[in-house]
Amino acid sequence: MSNSIDFYKKLYDQLPVAVFVADIKTGKIVEANNKACELVNRPYDEVISLNQSQLHPAIDESTIRNDFKSHIEALMNNKDVEPIEHLVVDSENNIIPVEISPSLITIENDTYIIGLFKDLRTRIERENILSYYDKALEKSMNFLALVDRDYRYKSVNEYYTKVFKRPKEEIIGLTLKDLLGEEYFNDVVKERFDRALLGESIEFEKEVDIAGKLLYLQVHYEPYHSIDNKIIGVVVNVYDLSRFKAYEEESIQKEKLLIQQSKMAAMGEMLENIAHQWRQPLSVISTCTSGILLQKEFKTLDDDILEDSLKNIMNTTTYLSNTIDDFKNFFERDKQRIEFDLAKTTDKTLDLVEMSFKNNDIEIKRDYDKSILVYNYKNEFMQVLLNIINNAKDAILSKFESGDDKKIICISIYSSNDQIVIDIQDNAGGVPDDIKDKIFEPYFTTKHQSQGTGIGLFMTQEIVTKHMEGELEVMNKSFEVEDISYYGALFRIII
Repeated sequence: MSNSIDFYKKLYDQLPVAVFVADIKTGKIVEANNKACELVNRPYDEVISLNQSQLHPAIDESTIRNDFKSHIEALMNNKDVEPIEHLVVDSENNIIPVEISPSLITIENDTYIIGLFKDLRTRIERENILSYYDKALEKSMNFLALVDRDYRYKSVNEYYTKVFKRPKEEIIGLTLKDLLGEEYFNDVVKERFDRALLGESIEFEKEVDIAGKLLYLQVHYEPYHSIDNKIIGVVVNVYDLSRFKAYEEESIQKEKLLIQQSKMAAMGEMLENIAHQWRQPLSVISTCTSGILLQKEFKTLDDDILEDSLKNIMNTTTYLSNTIDDFKNFFERDKQRIEFDLAKTTDKTLDLVEMSFKNNDIEIKRDYDKSILVYNYKNEFMQVLLNIINNAKDAILSKFESGDDKKIICISIYSSNDQIVIDIQDNAGGVPDDIKDKIFEPYFTTKHQSQGTGIGLFMTQEIVTKHMEGELEVMNKSFEVEDISYYGALFRIII
């Protein structure tokens, strides 16, 4: 018998719920297990000195006493008492929600009430979290719905009702075909939904007319499982991308406008360069022609002079023809990447602006690794290089107004860490720190409105990063030419 008592004592103390035993006449606690002492954070001797009503907050004491009496009366009359929820208070005045299951026990002609106290804190915390999730989902700007295997709505959130302009109680019970229409259901929904019922996560985008409004939607179908892990339906999560689609289309239109403006600006610069390139050859042709006419008039024209003059005119017109081809090729858009000689292409680009730079006394220093070949868009590289050196030219002319100052642009081509680097550096004093982060923004310019649109460097960066898949950096740096130190902006292209 002694062993049986020890066995039940151990079992009682190790029960996973708190057990309080109280006298039904006085309410005094006469026994408590270890879990009960832990629940109220009190030692055993202190617990069994309490009245059962003292386990609860003082504000509930009268309610507890009345409940205690009514439960005893019901139990004495062999009636079932459903578990009830109350609050208990521990030694530090922490309020703890519990579920109490009461029952009676008679020992040696004395009757006691046993209360099994289940700590509800974890359950309530989970319920609160679920409640927050429910509220969040209900107020979500996504269409959310639970649809069963028969394509019938079991639940929808508030946004669903707003979009379809029908109350929730009217939607629940309808099928997808009822709400979305037979044609859309058969053409778009059914096959994807059936795949989700087989366990597949489905995602697609679709433009849909809902209640007379055209929406661009991103749709997710996710299998919904029961407790025994069977698929019993599909969670439908639909995100309205319409406003982002409109923004995307607006951005595309703006980008097209920027590109068009950039082309017009480049065209203006090219016309200026063509004028510089052609001015001297046209002067040569004019001089030769005038000389021939003058010598013929004075009867001093002989065959040798005529032949030399005509050769000079032919050579000059050939040069003009080649220049036209160079400019025409520059404006042709690359359709595919090709392999090209970087040094030769750089020199060819500089040839387009040679006379303009000479007329402004700007000296271009070249330091090339002539063995470098690249596989990229040739004409786009030329456009990038031309934009940067024209920007450097403008900076130099703004910095040095007098003709006595040394005006230099240095171009270096080299390999570094398996990358190809093109450095373009001027001696115009550098980019001010307060605008360095802005120079690649569209429409930002330091020039007068009549001189620049502010899209040259923006489009340059767009071409380098998005088309050529490279990098474009700018920094201020000092450099030396013929043992003389200079300082200016360094634009670095990495491809």
